[in-house]
Amino acid sequence: MFSEFIFWTSFSIIFYHYVIFILIIFILSELKRKMPLKGNALPSVSILIAAYNEEKVIETKILNSLALDYPKDKIEIIVIADGSSDQTQSIVKKYESENVIGLFETERRGKSMAINRGVNKAKGDVLFFTDANTILDRSCLKMLVRNFSDELVGGVCGKKIIRNDSNRRSASLGDQTFWQFESNLKLRESQIDSIPTGDGEVFAIRRRLFEVIPEGIINDDSAITFDIVKKGFRVVYEPEAISTEEASITLEDDFNVKARMVYGGLQIIKRYKNFLKRYKRFFVFQFFSHKVLRYSMPIFLVLILISNAFLTGAFYWTFFVLQLLFYVCAMIGFNQHKRGIRNAIFYYPMYYCMVNLAALTGILYFFQNKPINKIWTKAVR
Repeated sequence: MFSEFIFWTSFSIIFYHYVIFILIIFILSELKRKMPLKGNALPSVSILIAAYNEEKVIETKILNSLALDYPKDKIEIIVIADGSSDQTQSIVKKYESENVIGLFETERRGKSMAINRGVNKAKGDVLFFTDANTILDRSCLKMLVRNFSDELVGGVCGKKIIRNDSNRRSASLGDQTFWQFESNLKLRESQIDSIPTGDGEVFAIRRRLFEVIPEGIINDDSAITFDIVKKGFRVVYEPEAISTEEASITLEDDFNVKARMVYGGLQIIKRYKNFLKRYKRFFVFQFFSHKVLRYSMPIFLVLILISNAFLTGAFYWTFFVLQLLFYVCAMIGFNQHKRGIRNAIFYYPMYYCMVNLAALTGILYFFQNKPINKIWTKAVR
């Protein structure tokens, strides 16, 4: 029966993504500990911050970067404020005497192009990409670069912690839970080989491995990761390189970010499809199981619900009712969200549905080939 085939296919994929894959990673990480060699060398570092209209946070970011526990003569800070119409550029200029370099063009061509311009100016042996709203622990940079003592390590991603501010920021609880899980999973993946993608908020790479990012690429951190891995190097996770940032103030902002990231993820699959076909290492398996299935999860959630409606029997009816109850809880959670109520029983189903609806939106953007400037909205700080 066709409905039964669709149901069990969707069920198997969902179960594999959320249970089997996680178990495989946890088991393999215990059996195959491939820890990078760590040393005390302190290479020169260029800190690159793409900052479009970031006047509210850029000064705090610069002061935070200047306060890092790292030799001052080995750090340069490059802020690329292309297209900014606020005071970002003038704030950066205040710190020129402290080896803070401000780059500005009136035309805004996106984050990837800003990164390319910053790298062209950079002199450090290590490039450290970080966001304007990301606050770094004083030891963060040292914790990252110590991994470059291992010659096979090409990039290092740090730990991102979302501050708990659920009273003021709607996405705080959901984002905090997501990044706790994501951090644990990436640590395990790193112990096996490479993580499938770095996080642009706290991501250091060897300067010589950087390749120019094509214009229009949304997920610049994924493109950088792929370019490193295809050269035979690892991108590892460093849990002691800690950064913190606030979640989106509104769920609408969070929705837009997640939709854009899925659109960007599909761009990466298209751009690197030949690499993914040829590359035989564990990296492709991780990327497919971790990222590709996450992007496509809303499709299987819709398919399992619709196919379940056409099936009879005690098991199928029970499963269908449980699905409906879950979505009812999500709707209650959304209604509570609109009234400013935070109840975890209903918030988490609501947040999960929001994430998958955003992913579905990102898929539609990709197939519609939406221009990036039509879908990009700046998050409220």
